[in-house]
Amino acid sequence: MIRLLRSLFGLKGVTGNRTVVGSPESPESKHLPYIEESTRRLQLLFELYNRYKNTPHGQQVKAVYEKTQRIHTYLAGRNRVHELEVFHLQHTDHFLSTFTAIINVHQQQHKAPAPAAPPPPQRPAGKPEIIGRTLVIGPFRRDRKEVKAARMQNRETSQQVFVDIADTKTEIPKLAEPEIAINTYSKIVYLREDISDGLTTNEIGFTSTPEEKQTFANHIAARLGLEHVTYVGNALVYIQTHTSAHSPEMVPVIHWNGSPYVLSLEDYRLFPVRTFRKSR
Repeated sequence: MIRLLRSLFGLKGVTGNRTVVGSPESPESKHLPYIEESTRRLQLLFELYNRYKNTPHGQQVKAVYEKTQRIHTYLAGRNRVHELEVFHLQHTDHFLSTFTAIINVHQQQHKAPAPAAPPPPQRPAGKPEIIGRTLVIGPFRRDRKEVKAARMQNRETSQQVFVDIADTKTEIPKLAEPEIAINTYSKIVYLREDISDGLTTNEIGFTSTPEEKQTFANHIAARLGLEHVTYVGNALVYIQTHTSAHSPEMVPVIHWNGSPYVLSLEDYRLFPVRTFRKSR
């Protein structure tokens, strides 16, 4: 959990003078909805801390709340609201989703009723809605008109930004899906966290029983706030880290939302891949 806290709130890309490419300069009146959204997320973080404060991780969740509050004050005070929204989308929303799912699972296992979530604050009439405000676990239905409209708007935005930077010789990164081989004989160790019993050591591999694979899939689903996760096997891969010198490591491969992913057990990051099965 400590590693995940550090990775989510390392503050990379939100300090200094960085600006979001393509973000328009807006009058201050247009900044208000973003600041209100940031305040709402701070409230949700504080409520999450209240649920964790009697657990061994209460102070860590409190530290995340306090650090996020400082980021809010710094960026909002300088009208850098687009960077503030990007920070929340990349970090805060994922943190809230993940750790809300964890505490809910623990409370269900110990038959402790979870407190009812407070109703979301009502947005005054005339205030623009911010895309990304609502946390939704699982994929959207692709045939819904709202999904099609959002996708079309994002494509138009992407095309406009591409035209804007066409003469700047900016290198646009290409996202790749490397092909991996499923290891059919080696097992790796993972830890399941229990508020009352601490950490439990478990093994998982291609030859594990269906019950063991389902237990692992349930653990990952709860940890990441996902649904319909299945375990595929393990694979040996190089995972990009903050240091240049690193060795290949064996990591689990899961299937979610119609696609395979490798999962870093160090910080619970997902990387999309393509798979083929390779025997010993």
